[in-house]
Amino acid sequence: MLTINFEFRKGIFFIRLIGDLNKYTTNEGNKIIKILDENKFKYVVINTNELETIDITGIIYLVNLYHLTKNNQSSLIICDKFKIIRDLINKNIPNIDNELEVL
Repeated sequence: MLTINFEFRKGIFFIRLIGDLNKYTTNEGNKIIKILDENKFKYVVINTNELETIDITGIIYLVNLYHLTKNNQSSLIICDKFKIIRDLINKNIPNIDNELEVL
């Protein structure tokens, strides 16, 4: 199960992913794609600290979100305190430990 929490604060759109991001739950994440595509936020932070599991489909999904924000001329940062996602995607997407670092 995947729970998604959204917050817009100080010009930054925060997305918090909680639970499992895998081939069974990425359809739930399509809400994020729709919101990002419609609103063209300048700054986006995806917090993955509360993810329990992630598979290759989830990794591909995050990379696709990165490309979507880049095409929208936005900046995307992943909050990943365990650095697992950063290591899996070859450090191509900016990464922080705590989402408050972005403020």
